[in-house]
Amino acid sequence: MAKDEFSLEGGSGEKPPGRKGNGMYCSPAMLAFTILTVCVLIAATALLVFYIPDRTVVVDAATKAPQVGKTTVAAVKTPEPANPTMEPVNPTMEPVRPTTEAPSDLMKGRLPTSVLPRRYELNLRPFLYDDDVPDSKLGQRFTFDGWVRIKVQCMEATDEITLHAKHITIHGMPTVHSVSTLDKTDIFESHTMVEEYAFLVLKLKEMLRPHEEYDIYIVYSGILGDDEAGFYPSMYMDSMNNTRYIATTQMEGPYARRVLPCFDEPTFKASYDVQLEHRTDMSALSNGIDIRRIQLDSHWSRTYFKRVPSMPTYLLAFIVNDYDHIDVVNPNGCLIRIWTEKDLIGLAPYALNVSDLVQTYLDEYMDSEFPLDKQDHIAIQDFGAGAMENWGLITYQDIYLLYGMEDFGDNTFYSEIITHELAHMWFGNLVTMEWWDDLWLNEGFATYFEHIGVDFVHPEFKKFERYYIDTVNVALFYDSLGTYPSIRAPVYATDEDIGNQFTRITYQKGGSIIWMMEHFLTLEVFNVGIQNYLKERAYKNANAEHLWHELTYADKDVGKHDVKKIMDTWTLQLGYPLITLTRTGQDVVATQKLFLQVNRTAQDEEFGNLGYRWYVPLTYVYKSGPADQYEKPEKVWMEPEDYSYFTLPDEAASDDWYLANAKMVGLYRVNYEDDNWQRLLDQAATDPSVFIEENRVGLIYDTFYLAQAEVIPNSVYLNFSALLEPSSNSTRRAVVATSSYIAKMLLSDDIRRSVSSVQTYMQRLVEPLYAESGWDATFIPDVQTASGRQGKKSRIDVTSMACFYGNSHCVSKATEMFEDFVNNPTSNLIPLNQRSVVYCSGIRFGGQSEWDFAWNMMQTTNDRRERSRWVSALTCSRDASLLKSYLPLVLDATVFNRKDAEVILMGVAENPAGYGVAWDFIRSEWGAITAMFKRNRQQNLADIFEEMTSFFNTPQRLQELLEFGNDRQFGGMQTVYESAITTTEVNIRWMANSAEQTKQWIDSRVYKQW
Repeated sequence: MAKDEFSLEGGSGEKPPGRKGNGMYCSPAMLAFTILTVCVLIAATALLVFYIPDRTVVVDAATKAPQVGKTTVAAVKTPEPANPTMEPVNPTMEPVRPTTEAPSDLMKGRLPTSVLPRRYELNLRPFLYDDDVPDSKLGQRFTFDGWVRIKVQCMEATDEITLHAKHITIHGMPTVHSVSTLDKTDIFESHTMVEEYAFLVLKLKEMLRPHEEYDIYIVYSGILGDDEAGFYPSMYMDSMNNTRYIATTQMEGPYARRVLPCFDEPTFKASYDVQLEHRTDMSALSNGIDIRRIQLDSHWSRTYFKRVPSMPTYLLAFIVNDYDHIDVVNPNGCLIRIWTEKDLIGLAPYALNVSDLVQTYLDEYMDSEFPLDKQDHIAIQDFGAGAMENWGLITYQDIYLLYGMEDFGDNTFYSEIITHELAHMWFGNLVTMEWWDDLWLNEGFATYFEHIGVDFVHPEFKKFERYYIDTVNVALFYDSLGTYPSIRAPVYATDEDIGNQFTRITYQKGGSIIWMMEHFLTLEVFNVGIQNYLKERAYKNANAEHLWHELTYADKDVGKHDVKKIMDTWTLQLGYPLITLTRTGQDVVATQKLFLQVNRTAQDEEFGNLGYRWYVPLTYVYKSGPADQYEKPEKVWMEPEDYSYFTLPDEAASDDWYLANAKMVGLYRVNYEDDNWQRLLDQAATDPSVFIEENRVGLIYDTFYLAQAEVIPNSVYLNFSALLEPSSNSTRRAVVATSSYIAKMLLSDDIRRSVSSVQTYMQRLVEPLYAESGWDATFIPDVQTASGRQGKKSRIDVTSMACFYGNSHCVSKATEMFEDFVNNPTSNLIPLNQRSVVYCSGIRFGGQSEWDFAWNMMQTTNDRRERSRWVSALTCSRDASLLKSYLPLVLDATVFNRKDAEVILMGVAENPAGYGVAWDFIRSEWGAITAMFKRNRQQNLADIFEEMTSFFNTPQRLQELLEFGNDRQFGGMQTVYESAITTTEVNIRWMANSAEQTKQWIDSRVYKQW
């Protein structure tokens, strides 16, 4: 039941008076025995309470539905609030114990804490070219030599030290000696490798003494790998078409162990003194600023870097390069530099400007200045992770940093990426999660701050109005599949399990629950809480409990929320609630249940099941509400029970509509009784502007997904889409996005029905957006959001879509420009930001000759960006035979690199004429393809698999999908595979129950005056 407040305190009423006279005699012995028994029980209970994690389980009690509208209705109404905000209360401010204490099996592969690192001193020398090899200890190119000295502190007496090392060759014998005493005797005895956990175990001649410090010294060599993890080479072509190499790093997940023997877990923070040896004609970067460079001989130099304070191994970075840079010193005295290939330095100014503005702004916003002397941002061609927040040295795939590198055009994209990474300087770097099960503390906050940074740099983009579209709606989609674990699910110490944490749930759901907290706490309280969190945990580790405590403390004299109690329901169980509201008179009954696209029983999770009920900060507005009601909506707290109740204000008329989730800041979907749906439709028909834009968009998406799950009739969505679509640019885009699903289903090659009306319908939907975009020199194609690396594209490339659906003006314009270029290939007059659209359309609406022309251009151009456009454009063909001939070439490394292979596979997978071709190819070459998409590129393969299978809508395709999984181990792709099955089941159901009605509705719209 919804209450005005809830408390951790018990009731305060007096006990009823006891009876007198009728007693029972108790002997002294019996009394002593009774007292002893009670004491034992109390002690046992106390021990259980202390040692068992707080896993409050909400039992599905047999709560009866309220009898609204009858004589008992007064009992249904919300009582007069003791706390006017009607919010959960935590009257005590005691620190809370963690809710994710790991069972013992989760500790397999985890390092012991008997010895902790305090400082690393590291020296490395990479061998990139043939003339480097004579100095290599391994005598090979693409290797590195190094040594590391680790100062450690003994916490518990032990005669062995366990750290991580993988694919490392140790030279000679490590040494271990005390630095706390004058005795410098080497106490190292032997070492062993535990391959299963990548452990390097150093056996010692004597016990280490607690609180004393020791030095470990190891000389070793390693491999510059080919999977863009650890220390690896990246190749590029310079302006003279010469092949050049740099050596760069990617340590996140557990890849630092490939680069140096180390304590490769987030909680083992230490300081770092780094020195890099490199060719004299190259330079070096690391986390700290370079402080000295000396020349060792005619071939080698060494660069020393300033010590970096307390940092986990996954943020360690160093790059040996021959790049150029531009720089600026920000108002707080921090040197900011953008590094890139010399030929691309002209694309760096926008990134420098945004980095300067956002970093300076965040210094003030966090009430904590960035602590290092410099912040480098570097563009790297081969970088599967997209971008990585290494402290003081942020690495990017070049197309994510350099404005103009691709045909993205929209500088919002670049400012989001840069802001996301800079937010990590505080959330992840200054304060680091204790273990990977709280990765959302890093990525959720970085996603949340994307909008804050972009709004500061580009307030004209109104980024906060897009939070629902960019973040919340993405989380709602993926979390409704029932295949992703909770946001704080257990994480095992394996490469695979750690890698699986980088999902839409971690990014988008993490960002969504933070956004929701900001609103129910208020921005002022929330900001005080996170500033206190950063100060309290600076240079240390944190888990969610630390955040809950600081937010609760900040709110203790305001809303008095028990943040832990609320947020445990959102972080310890998968999914989110569907809120169903039913009104009788002024009284509303609210029910909640787990919302899944396919009706199935959700499995209880390993870390406790809270009954799939939530504390829900329900907000609502109503027809007769005040003018500022969207800024100050009515608030009701739903407790984790089957039924909650609230009463509409007296001002709400009996025929008023009411609308929940004001501004769409809550992570839930909402269903209503039929009468309220009709009233909302009537309002949309008369004046949709009464609904704020976020809620208009929310009505479109909520009704679409509720209809898809068959919670409401499909006609409700169709009617809202028709009524709300013309009201704004955002609602037009929402209708185009949801209608694209309908078009995908009805235009699928697997169905092969005549649906020209669907094509016409989509043309008409896109037409107003296309007319607005235009083809002039300022035309800007849309692109996915920064955190869209972990989610669906939330924006629409309007011009490409207009051409795709056959808009006559778009097709004519694109094919005309393409033909002009074919006729005069030495003079390309197509504007750079229009070439991708033109090339794709020229091939889609052309034939063999256009294909041959594109193939020849791809092979002969020396411009990497131009070549990438042709590689992608060739996937646009509607000729399946051409696509079948194109796909196998991705396995030939002499023709296409891994990045090209990703572009080709995705292009064919999202092509209605190609997804079947891609499916056949991927099934037949699964082993070779998965070998290409190793480590940080596995998410790209997941995106390809998801896009390809999103077309599947027949029982035959479902059977093929199920057979493909028989006896196959998908590893990190398992969740994606299971999600594909769920999506296919949803599509089959939609085709069976909604396709015909939707087709008839579209026909009626198309064949009458629109």
